[in-house]
Amino acid sequence: MSTLKVYSTSVTGSREIKSQQSEVTRILDGKNIKYELVDISQDNALREEMRAKAGNPKAIPPQIVNGDHYCGDYELFVEAVEQNTLKEFLKLA
Repeated sequence: MSTLKVYSTSVTGSREIKSQQSEVTRILDGKNIKYELVDISQDNALREEMRAKAGNPKAIPPQIVNGDHYCGDYELFVEAVEQNTLKEFLKLA
């Protein structure tokens, strides 16, 4: 089974990024979905890995990946929650 990863950063001046990251983790925790939090602020290689998986050289956290499958960013995550398609979005279904 592949690991769900949420790329985030512990170092940001952006309130928006902080709030988006905590909303993603709060929803995943609330639904008892296991994930690994990957802090890209610890290592530039992790930031590059996140951007490569997202296919966007300017991607910012939170970004969600399941194994080798890119799931999406915060906007797509929220859309999946609202449409009740989170499991499909996270490639868990």
